[in-house]
Amino acid sequence: MTHGSGHSFRHAAGHFASGVTVVTTRASEGAYGITVSSFASLSLNPLLVTVSIKRSSPLLGYVRSAEAFAVSVLASDQQQVAEYFATRGRTPEPYGFATVTTMTRQTGAPIIDGCLSWFDCTVEELLPGGDHEILVGRVAAAGGRTGEPLVYWAGGYRALTAEAPQSDRLTNASDGLAVAYHLLDLGPEELLDAQSSVEPAMAAFAATRTPAEEWDRLKELVDQSEQVIDQPDEFNQLALAFHNAIAKASRNRVLQATLASLGQVQSIHYRDRGSPESARAAVQGHRKLLAVLRSGDAEAARDEMHRHLIAVRGQLQIG
Repeated sequence: MTHGSGHSFRHAAGHFASGVTVVTTRASEGAYGITVSSFASLSLNPLLVTVSIKRSSPLLGYVRSAEAFAVSVLASDQQQVAEYFATRGRTPEPYGFATVTTMTRQTGAPIIDGCLSWFDCTVEELLPGGDHEILVGRVAAAGGRTGEPLVYWAGGYRALTAEAPQSDRLTNASDGLAVAYHLLDLGPEELLDAQSSVEPAMAAFAATRTPAEEWDRLKELVDQSEQVIDQPDEFNQLALAFHNAIAKASRNRVLQATLASLGQVQSIHYRDRGSPESARAAVQGHRKLLAVLRSGDAEAARDEMHRHLIAVRGQLQIG
């Protein structure tokens, strides 16, 4: 495969709609879980399921220790549960999950209350799978209820509803723009030129349209990104989330869709050209930008975003 094939693979795989699950276990350190979309049933005789877990995930060590895990298939109203378990930097919780209630069945692994279906498993086998490990579980108990599933598609959560909410319509619009950019085979220079035209205006709008207390979420994203500066995929995901959050704060849907679509295409360039040093510089730039946004000064926010993007161009050696 060519150098850019990894991006094509991720783009293609991201357009396979999948259910959303939380895989949990309880080791001696406490309860721990992560959000996973790569779940599948494997066998009816014996009853086996599989889930693919990134090799760097702490979950694997806790599952080996406990020799058991549970898979909870989330319902359409459980997006916040998915986001909670997708938050990076979490550690095992000795007294159970802080904001999510659970139950137990055969193995003692936590099962998410209100989930659409669940599988309580003992560990059958752990198999190598490239940069993931394939966790095979023997089902000790299973159950569920009627309802609609939470679905993950093209980088976002969806629900099987007749009318998509506004957030889904924005995602659909940005997905369409991203496909167009892929077809044009745009390079990093053109993409960053477009970003440099859009984001300063976006920051100016956001500074005046968002109360100061709403910027706390961005601080969390910056803090999380600082913990993964040596992990390109994780860092880029959080860095793009930071910029997308500013777009959302601008209260302008055209800017939101445009920036989200640019981010989908740019991520491969940022990952391939970035380094821990450029990531560390980006974190510092985000902290400066956040401070200006909190001040509510539109022109200062415009100027700071402009300076930040110039620095990004230099750090990634684009143009």
